[in-house]
Amino acid sequence: MKTIALQIGNSDNKLTQVEWANFVIDIANLLEGDPTTQIHFFGGPTTWECWQNVAWIFVTGNPMELCQEVKRIRTKYKQDSAAWTEGSTAFV
Repeated sequence: MKTIALQIGNSDNKLTQVEWANFVIDIANLLEGDPTTQIHFFGGPTTWECWQNVAWIFVTGNPMELCQEVKRIRTKYKQDSAAWTEGSTAFV
């Protein structure tokens, strides 16, 4: 399985607080609803920072399908990009 780091944000302030919350919820539901996905980390900056972003670290058996769904969801929320980093994990 591949390890994925997925990062989304709203630093451009295109989204209202409610829209941002729904964007995060939609991505979380996507990842949590996939039976081949195991989330190892979820987090974001402290709540008083001037930017909004969050990241997930997870492994999945469906990287291509999930990536396409992330693109669909970010488009729904009028976001230009999401950062998707995919690789192999080595324990050292």
